[in-house]
Amino acid sequence: MNILKGLSIIALSALMLSSCKSAKTNVEKKETTEAQPERKKDDVSGFRTLSLDKATITLLNASGSQTSLNGSVRIARDSMIICSITPFEGINMEFARIYINKEGISILNRIEKQYFTISFDEAQNLLGMAMNYNAFESIFTNRVFIYNNPYIPLTSDFNISPLGDQTLFTYSDNKVAQEFYFDAMKKLSGGMISSGNQYSMRWNYSDFDVYNNVNFPKKFSLKIAGPDFHKQVTIQYKSVELDRDRNFEFKIPASYKKVALDELLGQI
Repeated sequence: MNILKGLSIIALSALMLSSCKSAKTNVEKKETTEAQPERKKDDVSGFRTLSLDKATITLLNASGSQTSLNGSVRIARDSMIICSITPFEGINMEFARIYINKEGISILNRIEKQYFTISFDEAQNLLGMAMNYNAFESIFTNRVFIYNNPYIPLTSDFNISPLGDQTLFTYSDNKVAQEFYFDAMKKLSGGMISSGNQYSMRWNYSDFDVYNNVNFPKKFSLKIAGPDFHKQVTIQYKSVELDRDRNFEFKIPASYKKVALDELLGQI
């Protein structure tokens, strides 16, 4: 169950990033003619659903040990993300499922018949965390976002500077600093969120291909680092499909036992 534990850490650590105090960094925001005229919650010209199938999910621990399993990621735009974990490619026996929607995160452990769920509001009230669905979806779908903001950001929200053959977009407030990297072809190649000097989350995209006239990465790597943990997950997709009708049903069986946050973290 190392993959489930690793993915649980990543989902929860993304929430935890904003719980630590950090010094406020003043960022000069450049106004450009490329800025959108108004803020929008979504771009309806984008995909309706995104299916990332035949995925190999690899977890690398701080010790250097590595665990690989198979699975899939399905995204209904501006609605939900479902990550299904299976032991072998082509085997439909699911042993873990992670579900993220606009309310929060749920994790099913089908082996132990347990589940964990926490809303974004509960996380903020109990742990001082701030997060929303838009950030998760944006990271999975190769898009720029502003932490804890539901709107598509404007160019003028960022400080923009050249970095070798790349272009760096930066943003910060009194809790979180963000970076986005664009390559010479103007593709988003990676990003970073950090909270002070203690917690950070970095991700990068590679192996781009064209789907429905859209450049999309088939490989996605995410690293989470904190004072007492370090995790890295890489997801390699063999199949990427846009706007395919898929099943997005998520139900927690009545026989499953609810696991508290402390208990879940204690198992990791």
